[in-house]
Amino acid sequence: MKKFCLTIASILVCTLMYGQRNNNAEYWNTWEYTPKEGMRADFEKAAAKKTATFNKTPETTIITYRYVTGSKSGTYLRVEGLKSPADYDLDRSAEGQYWDKNVSKFIAKDAGQQRWQRLNNGSYNYDPKNPKPPSKIINKTTFSVKADKIVHFRRFMSRIAKMAKERNWPVSRMLYRLVSGGNRNEFVLITAFDTYKRTPGPEFENSFEDDYNDLFGFGSLDEDGKNFDASFEYWGESRETLHLVPEMSTGGTN
Repeated sequence: MKKFCLTIASILVCTLMYGQRNNNAEYWNTWEYTPKEGMRADFEKAAAKKTATFNKTPETTIITYRYVTGSKSGTYLRVEGLKSPADYDLDRSAEGQYWDKNVSKFIAKDAGQQRWQRLNNGSYNYDPKNPKPPSKIINKTTFSVKADKIVHFRRFMSRIAKMAKERNWPVSRMLYRLVSGGNRNEFVLITAFDTYKRTPGPEFENSFEDDYNDLFGFGSLDEDGKNFDASFEYWGESRETLHLVPEMSTGGTN
């Protein structure tokens, strides 16, 4: 009986925690669409028109990428960022109805909306107050993390972001955690760039490992790396590359 009561109490606490959103947090929405066979051009044209009609302002911006590697190759990822909890109270029924009438008929598979929270302490070279134009290429790495190992995962990702700042890495890194639409222990790391040819970084007197251990303590890189690797579920980590589709993105049709 005591164990049962503790279980119920834990569920109630979790419900309260996740039911009340952080008004200061930054949320992102994503959708994935696979066009019907032979209707890719029709889908792109219809989605581009919808974007130009309903997503013209900074507040309603949507960016579209297409998977070019992996099993999702040819699927489109629609991304809507910089949302607060209040944005989910807005009436967007007209936008949804337009999509259902004019775009959905060209879609073979719709994965549904997912909502993500961007994690400041795992992100680098990104300023929400001064967003940059969307990068032409992104690498999307998805992590499925064990519930009791999240602290190890978060620690290493946070420290890598700090090292990126220390070493002035030329790429941007954004870390997100899923808050609705799937496994709560799923994280996504986005690295963004405009060309596959790497920009040479500055040279350092010390190695990455030496600087990491100087910053976080002797032996930290080895310990953190092992804990990080052990934090994944057995299917744990996957990476996909996506290319920007300007015509289906805000500003891309101007």
